[in-house]
Amino acid sequence: MMAELHTTTLRDLIARFQAGDNSALDSLIRRTEERLAQFARRMLGGFPGVQAREEMEDVLQSSLIRLTRALRHEKPNSVPEFFGLAALHIRRELLDLARRYARRPSVNLTGEPTDREVDNPAELDRWTALHEAAGRLPPELHEVFSATFYHGWTQGQIGELLGISDRQVRRRWIEACLRLKETVGDLPGG
Repeated sequence: MMAELHTTTLRDLIARFQAGDNSALDSLIRRTEERLAQFARRMLGGFPGVQAREEMEDVLQSSLIRLTRALRHEKPNSVPEFFGLAALHIRRELLDLARRYARRPSVNLTGEPTDREVDNPAELDRWTALHEAAGRLPPELHEVFSATFYHGWTQGQIGELLGISDRQVRRRWIEACLRLKETVGDLPGG
């Protein structure tokens, strides 16, 4: 019931934003900030070179600036579209940071050089290819892939959000993974 109420509130805020109420965008971001922080924390874990140099809060802040700019030109039609757009901008921020740090010597958060290589350019290329291929999946597959892979949602949570059965979520996840494997091979880091 609580998740349903939360989703209903988010739907209402998205409808208000689409109707031109810019204060609804502020409310939408405030109400989803904790969830977006979880996304950023989870996604940052896939970028060890960035994680060694950046705080999650800074990544989130930069991602929210990107998201807000994007929302000037495109307005999501649903809660899943909003979260998908947020994930896209977190992912883009992380990829940009990873590319920047791949060109620099490895240092820790205090600015001291590290003894180990944090970024592997070949692995970065594989992650970049995966994220780009995921962005090209058909919308119904991308929603499930993004909610599972980037956000860590359960099949039940995804099904509730999208209004589909757990079985449909599972089928879409499998199809998304198969398509990505055809495109990029095995999952990076594995």
